[in-house]
Amino acid sequence: MRRHALDLIVLFVLASVVCGYVALAAPGVRSEALHAYVLALGALAMVALVSATSESLPRSERGEFERALGEGSGPERRLPELERTEREVTLGISSAYDLHHRLLPHLRECAQARLERRGLALAPEHLGRWWPLLRPDRPPPEEHFAHGIRVEELRALVDDLERI
Repeated sequence: MRRHALDLIVLFVLASVVCGYVALAAPGVRSEALHAYVLALGALAMVALVSATSESLPRSERGEFERALGEGSGPERRLPELERTEREVTLGISSAYDLHHRLLPHLRECAQARLERRGLALAPEHLGRWWPLLRPDRPPPEEHFAHGIRVEELRALVDDLERI
C-alpha cells in the first residue's frame, strides 16, 4: 500500500478536480460527472484494497516446478570457431582478397594435416587440380574485390580434402 499511496492520492485529486470542473462548466451533465466520479473512487478504493492485501500476505517460496522451469538453460550458443569459419567461407566466396587471406590458409592447413597423416608432403602430385589454389607461394589477387571461389568448387575441394 505504501508504494501506491502517492499514486492513489494523485489520482484522487485529479479525479476530484476533473469532476468539479465538469460539474461547474457543464451543469447539464452534472449527474453523469458525479456517477463517473463515484466509479473512479470505487476503482481507486479497489486498487488500494488489493495493494494492501497483497503486501500483507507472506511471500511464498517458489515451488519445485517453478524452480525447475527457471533452471533450464537458455538457447544453446553456437561455437565461436564455427561462426568464425562460416564468416570466412562467406567472405571467401564473395571476394578474392578474403579467399586468399582468410579461407585459403585454413584449407591449406587442413590439406597439409591430412597429407602429413598419410606421410605425404604438400606437393602438386598429392593435391592434383587444387595445387594452384592451395600452394603456399600463391600470389595475392590483383583485384581485391573480384569474385572468390564458387560454392561448387569449394564443395568439390572440401570433398577432395576429406578423401585424402
